[in-house]
Amino acid sequence: MTHRSQGFWGCLLAGLLLTTAAACADPTTVSDAASTPSSTKPATVPVTQADPAVEALVPAALKQKGTLVLATNAPYPPLEYFKEDNKTLIGYDIDLGNAIGAAMGLKVEWKNISFDAIIPGLQAGKYDGGIAGFSIEHERLGTVDFVSYYLSGGGFLIKKGSGIKVGSFADLCGYRVAVQKGVSQVDALTDASKDCVAKGKKAITINQIPDQNVVVLNLASGRADVVVGDKPQVEYAAGHAEGLCVVSTYQTGHSIAGIAVPKGKKDLTTALQAAINHLIENGDYAQISKFWNTGVAVEGATLSDQYQKVSEPWGVGPDGTVQKSLVFTDPAAIPPGHTYYYQPIREGCAE
Repeated sequence: MTHRSQGFWGCLLAGLLLTTAAACADPTTVSDAASTPSSTKPATVPVTQADPAVEALVPAALKQKGTLVLATNAPYPPLEYFKEDNKTLIGYDIDLGNAIGAAMGLKVEWKNISFDAIIPGLQAGKYDGGIAGFSIEHERLGTVDFVSYYLSGGGFLIKKGSGIKVGSFADLCGYRVAVQKGVSQVDALTDASKDCVAKGKKAITINQIPDQNVVVLNLASGRADVVVGDKPQVEYAAGHAEGLCVVSTYQTGHSIAGIAVPKGKKDLTTALQAAINHLIENGDYAQISKFWNTGVAVEGATLSDQYQKVSEPWGVGPDGTVQKSLVFTDPAAIPPGHTYYYQPIREGCAE
């Protein structure tokens, strides 16, 4: 799971795909923010109040400045994207970041920049933190620290009723698969295709596309059989595009996501961690997560025993929700490479 930026035309093309007004539209006015059933989705996100215990941990210089400057990279729904005015940022990361700032007694200033400029910007002291769907990876921990806040992963998106039952990359032999260019799933697909051929099966046709919205459009228009993508994005597409569904999901050895912070800023990571844990304890975190259907438990589903052993040290519960935010500074805390842990095929999607 590696976040990459989406192209400029993402919202325009999404307007052709989505059953709502557009991918960039404000979900509070046109539709559910994600695929959470309306009976369980909160009507609004909470208004978080400052917490004295968290405020006491805010570094003096930051408290004096009064503003927490956060870098992000939109559009990347449902984590960060724009209202119809193409100026106002909304999304899971945006609401959570604003709540974190509020708990710290700070205003939040958002900087929307290219994804690959966020970490260099943090190193240069331009921003206090980066929230943009970052997976906490072994390689990244050499240059920045992280404060965890949700468990992500990946998933396989298909047309509902297509009969395509995909529960792993090994199941994709012979299929046309659309994927965003440059993400870690491309390597997984390439390796899986080689295995297919070695076993006498048809290779995977891998269609790499720069823009995630166009990736999904390829599936909806019949130019692809399957879409592989990060879990929040495929779940979002399934909740907004008629006739699509997520047939299965997976996690990796680095599926825990976090706020990137300049290396060695222990006082700042401590304050951010305290703010997130405060939101978890007072229920604001759960309400924001349910509103955006990100980082929430799937009813009746639990992580495999094998993956629970991987994710429990990250503060993740057996249902896949983050029960406690942690600070990650040591690259040894996350193994290098990509190991996949697959969840069962979901009933009612392929049939």
